[in-house]
Amino acid sequence: MVKALGGELPSLGDVMGKLEAHAPRIVPMLAHTSELVDDAIKTGKRVMLEGAQGTLLDIDHGTYPFVTSSSAGAGGAPSGAGIGPNRISNVLGITKAYATRVGTGPFPTELDDSAGRHLREVGVEFGSVTGRPRRTGWLDLPALRYSARVNGIDGLALTKLDVLSGLDKIQVCTAYDTPHGRTESFPIDLLDTPGAITPVYTELPGWQERLENVRVLDELPSAARSYFRFIEEQAGVPIYLLSVGPRRSETIMLHNPLIGRAAAP
Repeated sequence: MVKALGGELPSLGDVMGKLEAHAPRIVPMLAHTSELVDDAIKTGKRVMLEGAQGTLLDIDHGTYPFVTSSSAGAGGAPSGAGIGPNRISNVLGITKAYATRVGTGPFPTELDDSAGRHLREVGVEFGSVTGRPRRTGWLDLPALRYSARVNGIDGLALTKLDVLSGLDKIQVCTAYDTPHGRTESFPIDLLDTPGAITPVYTELPGWQERLENVRVLDELPSAARSYFRFIEEQAGVPIYLLSVGPRRSETIMLHNPLIGRAAAP
């Protein structure tokens, strides 16, 4: 056993011993991923690659040093799967209707008030393993535009729109004031300079209605539709999917991401 903070870690031998019992089931499923995926593409099968982490945790394009150790952007998906980047035909970006961050690192739109607590509690923004509260804040459109650019996003999946129900007003960061003037770009090079940037917000009306039973856009409250359209127009990327709850049935499909690019908003 190896000593570790908070207890002891099992040795490699202990871990392998427990895994050995599962080998007959797992080993037949092992394959050379690159060859498997490439063959599937060549035979006309649909292949979906799912990334991990978020753009601002990307080791090259994230908020260094508060990043992960891998490429969290869309470019990391074909690299990790062992296929060429030209095999990717459509990139779907996923964003919440507000912003969150886990752990330390810059978070210009972070909230430490009743609105922030609302987002955390209603959105159940707690670590799935540790239970640690996530940091919450208003949606950052410059950061979203930055992500759309570095990932080549064709469409967005906007999640957790229902969490905003019950807020009278919603703020959205649309630009930043910097020592060089106002910019709509994400000032990633100034994030580690205290006081160098100030978010510029646009206030939008909130809504009180619950959304979990909404299945088509026309059933959304007018303020929710306006918020959704505002994000789409400001990000410059069409929204393909819109979720109003955690269940599969609570996702509204505006464009099927498996059939190619949609028209720009």
